[in-house]
Amino acid sequence: MFDGEGVTVSRWIQHRRLEETLRELSRRGGVSRPAVAVVGKRWGYGNAAHFSRSFPAAYGISPSNRTDRPVRPS
Repeated sequence: MFDGEGVTVSRWIQHRRLEETLRELSRRGGVSRPAVAVVGKRWGYGNAAHFSRSFPAAYGISPSNRTDRPVRPS
């Protein structure tokens, strides 16, 4: 399935997990934002430090500084 896509399965999974953390951290409305560590753990980052390095590598900002402005992948 990933032949010719230029991405490994593990990179694709990591990308999807990061997209979901971004979506969850960006959520607005009546629901308060969950803690960054909780979001990371929910999406498979058992180590908060690893999540805190992976998120800015992908989006250029720390997960705790996530605002409602658009974020472009790095």
